[in-house]
Amino acid sequence: MSITRSVAMAFMAGDESATEKVYLEYKNLMFFVIASYVSSKSDIDDILSESFLKAIEKREQIKEPHHLKAFLVATARNQAIDFLRKSRLVPSSDVLDEIYGDDDRSNDFLSLIEPLLSNKETIVVYYKIGFSYTWPEISKETGIPVSSVRRIYDKAKEKLRKGLAA
Repeated sequence: MSITRSVAMAFMAGDESATEKVYLEYKNLMFFVIASYVSSKSDIDDILSESFLKAIEKREQIKEPHHLKAFLVATARNQAIDFLRKSRLVPSSDVLDEIYGDDDRSNDFLSLIEPLLSNKETIVVYYKIGFSYTWPEISKETGIPVSSVRRIYDKAKEKLRKGLAA
């Protein structure tokens, strides 16, 4: 399922049915973004819940329906960073500056591929390239059969070749 403009607008307006659809569509991507910062599954689950609640509270900040995905990803990332700061796992912003640079703390690779790929493709590519997961590991994490994971990855590579060459 892909979120349509009308579902995104209904989410922005506070519709419960649309909120559930948005959650179901983007929960894996948000989980993945949080997992790139935090390693404990229970912490990731907590941060995911907090992130989505924060997104619901702040949904009036979304100016255009096509900004929904980026808004949710940014919310998840910010909640993960806040968690690390509060846990004192990241003592100061200096550590984040070393990792991500002064100007942009977002994950450059994720920012590059995300607009070109679907949620599933983004997750599969990032698990494969970002974390060097094997096909069975990606399958286990995503719940997608191994053969489908490989097909998704191949399709994503082709999209990236075309999209990055343009």
